[in-house]
Amino acid sequence: MNQYISWLIVSTFVAFIASMTSNYYANGQASENLAPQLVSNDSVKIVSPTEGQQVPVGEELIASGESSDDTSKNCTVSVIVNNIKPYQSAYPTGASGPGDYSKWSFTLSSNYTDITEGSNRITAKLSCPESTRWYSVNAMGVRTSQESTNISSSNFTPSVISALNETGTLAPQPEQQVTSTPPPSSGASSQAAASGENTKTMSVIFDILNNPVSRGSDQNITITVSDAASNESIPGATITGKLLYPGDNYVKDFTGTTDPNGQFVYHWTIGKNGDGGELTIEAQVVAPGYESQLAKSAFQITEG
Repeated sequence: MNQYISWLIVSTFVAFIASMTSNYYANGQASENLAPQLVSNDSVKIVSPTEGQQVPVGEELIASGESSDDTSKNCTVSVIVNNIKPYQSAYPTGASGPGDYSKWSFTLSSNYTDITEGSNRITAKLSCPESTRWYSVNAMGVRTSQESTNISSSNFTPSVISALNETGTLAPQPEQQVTSTPPPSSGASSQAAASGENTKTMSVIFDILNNPVSRGSDQNITITVSDAASNESIPGATITGKLLYPGDNYVKDFTGTTDPNGQFVYHWTIGKNGDGGELTIEAQVVAPGYESQLAKSAFQITEG
């Protein structure tokens, strides 16, 4: 009888301990599940084009933007237009150099797809090791009867020119730095000046990523437009440009508008085949309230 009572007491005690242990782990698991989760602050934004902005149908379009990427992260930016897959890689233009997508650009060309008449949805995707973010705008494709601009070298006003060397630091080129002045006014331009309109002068600066650059390599130019008197940035300036390749056997056109910082970034790949020598950049810049500005710069192409 005594042995039975002792066995009953021990069994009851063991069952009580097991029950307490089970509740402890269950409560611990519940507390763990309720622990606050870290919220990612990663972000990406398209700066240009803006929502509803009109863009020409069938022409190259430069999309640019910014993101939360920095040197401590390993993020990339890609772009998709009108949901035509796959996503296309954007080009990093951040101040820290290659791989810095804090600023980025993407050149939409016919090799991928074209801007169509009407609404065109442009989506940027930021891909980070622990998160993914998207940002979209709708640009309105419009047909234009734009006449080709004949940019004569005799009418060109050289701009203030600087370049980025291969280490990514600013390398000024003093022998090419001259004061930028507007082209002579005539006709309608003279009438505008007489009425006090479009009399302000703008400054145009070229930053060239690689000089020289070998054939088959990527190249990147940043055109900065500002008020010549106050040095304030001019957003929304329209840029119509040409790339005149060595040997005068190929011309590539590009267009775009400056972002809120007064900058326009153009990225492209230089073909593997062709002559070496000097490539000339010609740009006509137009902004409301300013006299139109013609500017040019150049860099050297070497054999690959």
